[in-house]
Amino acid sequence: MNLTATQLTKLTIEGYPDLTFTGPPRVTWQARLNPTELSFSRTNKYEVTQPAKAQKPEQCFSGGEPDQVQIELLLDGTGLVGDPGGIGHMVDALLNLTTFQGDPHHPYYLDVSWGPFRFRGVVTQADVTYKLFDRTGNPLRATVKLTLKETLSPEELAALARATSPDLYQTWLVRDGETLDRIAAQVYGDPAFWRPLASANRLANPRGLVTGQLLMLPPLEKAS
Repeated sequence: MNLTATQLTKLTIEGYPDLTFTGPPRVTWQARLNPTELSFSRTNKYEVTQPAKAQKPEQCFSGGEPDQVQIELLLDGTGLVGDPGGIGHMVDALLNLTTFQGDPHHPYYLDVSWGPFRFRGVVTQADVTYKLFDRTGNPLRATVKLTLKETLSPEELAALARATSPDLYQTWLVRDGETLDRIAAQVYGDPAFWRPLASANRLANPRGLVTGQLLMLPPLEKAS
């Protein structure tokens, strides 16, 4: 069986104390088994107004909600991957990503990457389901579902308020037939910006975009 680059690359979560995501991460967690399911959602808000003598109301765009991602992870200590043993420490390490930290005075901001996928946000919910135990009651297998909500720095929020899309980090959901140079031309006005896009998303093969793939778009200044 031929493995894809995504299957060979392990999902990695890095925790940072602030929204700049600069310097080395405070914590790093890497999956032994990559997720089999990853869901992405985007929500827009609309205000409803009823014009006089109109049969139906008008929908007026009023803003967007932060993007959300759900990742389901399988933690296994049966020896399927790595040495056999309890998985309690692995669960604790994941839950630590949701815990209040004394130094930054809040939970970590997370940078999640897996092959072409990248997402920056905070964990709003973590659901743990234990599925297998040894004779002493130690858990050997569990699923952990993480719900993450997108976070933006003050600079990115200010850029959003100006509605100047090249000035902020964005996410881009790849549609059928799209290429990196076409996305660069649409976002930055220059197809030559495909190289910074490939670098920002750690793309080994810039021509291998997949429909439904999520890209991170750096601000125009960084892309330059």
